Amino acid sequence: MGKIGEVLEEGQFRNGKNVSLFEKMVAEYVGVKSAVAFDSDSSALETALHYYGVEGGEVVVCTNSFISVPNSVAFAGGKVVFADIKEDTLSMDHESLLENLSEKTRGVIVTHIAGFPNPDLKKIIQTCRKYDLFLIEDATHAIGATVSDQKAGSFGDAAVFAFTPTKVLTTGEGGMLVTNDAELTEFASRFSFYGSGVGKTNFAYLGRHMMLPEISGVLGIFQLKRLEEFITRRNEIGDSYNKALGKIDTVRTITCQSGCRSSYYKFPLILDSKLDKAEFTRLLFEEFGVETGNVFYPPCHLQLVYRKLGVSSYGSLLTSERVLSRTITLPMHVCLSDEDVGFVAEKVAFLCSELG
Repeated sequence: MGKIGEVLEEGQFRNGKNVSLFEKMVAEYVGVKSAVAFDSDSSALETALHYYGVEGGEVVVCTNSFISVPNSVAFAGGKVVFADIKEDTLSMDHESLLENLSEKTRGVIVTHIAGFPNPDLKKIIQTCRKYDLFLIEDATHAIGATVSDQKAGSFGDAAVFAFTPTKVLTTGEGGMLVTNDAELTEFASRFSFYGSGVGKTNFAYLGRHMMLPEISGVLGIFQLKRLEEFITRRNEIGDSYNKALGKIDTVRTITCQSGCRSSYYKFPLILDSKLDKAEFTRLLFEEFGVETGNVFYPPCHLQLVYRKLGVSSYGSLLTSERVLSRTITLPMHVCLSDEDVGFVAEKVAFLCSELG
């Protein structure tokens, strides 16, 4: 009988040994004291923001993040403030962060976009310490990414990972909060079950059900055992793309700083203004069957929901607006063969020569 069969046989579908083991394995892998599993990364992030008491305060978020990041701030009662990106990294620009700090700032959420550790991470940490701000790493793309052999997710006061179907590690759906803060760990464990207090029928916080099921925990255990294998293959694919496309004048790739490792959740490709993005991606798909994606467009500050809320508007974060409108992502997953990667790179190069 397999592990999932054991769960079905035992009938322990939550609060069981598999999720507990998965939490311990993730904490050990990342290099932190503890981890708490959730039904999603959004639940994990919102829980941390409730713990830090952001209601009525401001939290600085990179506009090049998935919408769940600013949404979590709003759901926790905080005000979202968007920071711009650097053109060559697609990550939060430390200078933009400084420009967006105020007396109301409570903390910062730094996103390791596409699996690449933010190159300004050390500066961001120093700024948070200087102004007594919490720092949460949005490592939803970046499990296994490293800076000087230290894992992404172990630099801030807390970090969140995502285990949705497309991620480097998946539990089907799910997320994880990791931290060295014992009080946050205790709060998160209780908040994830309706804000429970001591005992089964006492409730201390206005919480919801956010727990990861046992079967998802089983998937996570087996995925984590193969994570280094997955990341090695993703880096091989990334290296092949970089080698094949690095000398083309009309496209630009993102590379890791020396001493860092990307988890290569996605492979971003920045198109020159000479290339029409819509036509380029249409031809890649219709003529060659190569599907592309984004990281992320429109950026969060241009999403309708945040324009309705009056958080920001067009022309407010110029680098993001200009660069992300020309950024695509190429196929990136461990089942790609060398032939697949070569085919994609060949067709990208062909279209660059035809359209550029």
